[in-house]
Amino acid sequence: MSDENVETVRRAWDAWLGGDLETLFGTYFDADSIYDLTHFREWPDHTYRGVDGVRRGLTEWLSVWTDWKAGVDEILPAPDGRVVVLTWQRGKGRESGLPMSMEWAQVITVKDGKFRRVEAYDDRREALEAAGLSG
Repeated sequence: MSDENVETVRRAWDAWLGGDLETLFGTYFDADSIYDLTHFREWPDHTYRGVDGVRRGLTEWLSVWTDWKAGVDEILPAPDGRVVVLTWQRGKGRESGLPMSMEWAQVITVKDGKFRRVEAYDDRREALEAAGLSG
């Protein structure tokens, strides 16, 4: 199951990076999915629920940046079947013009080919430890 989950996450990230939000939300997010940003210090106390909630949260995130780019460094299977994505993003604040560049991670729970839970971490080491992988 880990290989299938890794491939599901890889395809979803391909959709995201390609700007195919209809495929991303229509194919990969479960109706009851949760996008948890409580481990993301720059976006505190935000947990988005359901496809519409996740879509709103990601749209809010994108709306504050110009020249936004993202990529994936590595996608790793966790011992319990979850998937860890080591990723990065860069952009400029839409209002401030200040540059942003960060490396971060996601720990994704996949069930029946759909994302049930996505936990975003602004510290890759914490994400790896949370998923049972050495940081």
